[in-house]
Amino acid sequence: MNDLINAIDQVIEENDLPHEWSKGIATEIKELKHKKESNNRIDLRSQPFVTIDGKDAKDFDDAIFCREESNGFMLQVAIADVADIVKEETEIDFEALKRGTSIYFPRRVIPMLPEEISNNLCSLVPKEDRNVLVCEIIFNIEGVINSYEFNEAVINSHKRFTYNEVEFLAKEKHTDISSNILNSIISLQKLTKKLLKKRHKRKALEIDSAEPVLKFDNKDVINEISLPKRLFAHQMIEEAMISANICAAKFIKKHLGFGVYRVHEEPENLKIENLKKFFSLKGLSSKSFSDSLELINGFIGHVNKHKENKMLNILILQSLKRAQYSTNEIGHFGLQLKEYSHFTSPIRRYPDLISHRLIKNILNKKITTQSKENLEEKLSELSSLEKRAENSSRQVTQQLICHHLKKFIGHDFLSLVVGITEFGLFCEIEKHFISGLVHVSDLRRDRYIFDKEANILKGKRTGRTFRIGQKIRVQLANVIPEERKIILIPK
Repeated sequence: MNDLINAIDQVIEENDLPHEWSKGIATEIKELKHKKESNNRIDLRSQPFVTIDGKDAKDFDDAIFCREESNGFMLQVAIADVADIVKEETEIDFEALKRGTSIYFPRRVIPMLPEEISNNLCSLVPKEDRNVLVCEIIFNIEGVINSYEFNEAVINSHKRFTYNEVEFLAKEKHTDISSNILNSIISLQKLTKKLLKKRHKRKALEIDSAEPVLKFDNKDVINEISLPKRLFAHQMIEEAMISANICAAKFIKKHLGFGVYRVHEEPENLKIENLKKFFSLKGLSSKSFSDSLELINGFIGHVNKHKENKMLNILILQSLKRAQYSTNEIGHFGLQLKEYSHFTSPIRRYPDLISHRLIKNILNKKITTQSKENLEEKLSELSSLEKRAENSSRQVTQQLICHHLKKFIGHDFLSLVVGITEFGLFCEIEKHFISGLVHVSDLRRDRYIFDKEANILKGKRTGRTFRIGQKIRVQLANVIPEERKIILIPK
């Protein structure tokens, strides 16, 4: 087996990730039938819906159609009606809940739902009728939501686009595709510009948190490590999904009095104070900022002017709390939204499937039997499963980067201190997006003491100080990929 397969297998075992389907699930899949017709569904098959995803995507959750009108915009966000296929109390549903989310590794996915559902029955593939839950949103000329409504519908995706293709369309605006599709994309482009202005006005955080992308040769050996390029086409879909998620949160709360919220709390004061200390050393005073939101945005603006912005962004991210799921309306600090849900990815996220079931129950006037307390407990567990998935994915990437670095043992690198402990410094290696340890015993010519309050290592005799954000040149002394361990020594 190669390094990629070994790394994935090791992480699956370490994290006890469910990755096989039982015989009961196989039996249920055979009995599934996709209902193409329904008296209760709105027929939107003539609307030029399209999907816009990454080049390698196989599960298409969402399709969009946008129309510019004289007094604003009409946006329809159609989401695969997974709840129509995956019923509660089935083996498939129990397994999906156990997984919580799909897990994405390089060249492999552990899906939340069986591929027959995620890549076929529910996937909004082109030229096939698919049942959806559609959110129709009416915006005014400034991009403010005037009204919205949810409906069960049937669509037929007219085309599958990649982000790169849409980026070209948005810029060139001349192509051989139909005018209906092109007009929809151009309308969405105009609406997105309005929504991005609103996003900027409410001071939503714009932190680059992208994970490194690994490119392989035909033997699964890394030949390139890079950060994904963020296109305007990504923002077009992101803003459309955010709008639909806002409407989902409002709709569920309006009818049930609570919601399935995606919440993000404000950072702790201690974390903010540590950020202030760090950026004051970078020459940025915090006196002119009135609150934590303005402060963090100021730091982000400062970081984006520097070449090492990816590394410094990590420090800002470390100061923020994790986003989670909850029935409590805490708000989303990062997006600066009062009400925000997850509704747009039910193929790969279980909380979105919960939102779908609640919305469908409301539409069909069915009584929701799930109490807020039981739902809160379930959402807490799903937040933990999401964290497990993210950690697992990151561990595989780190292990593969470690394998890649083995050929550079003995080489020197520029690094940035991203963590400090009493036993040494964690330093991120430039252009490799992974950190290694400089052990305190390798910081020669002095005895270094960890000052927890100041978060520094300080030499007892010389007073030399190591702190987060400091650049140091290091030598790659050793790499142990199976332990995801990188040993560095200072130069």
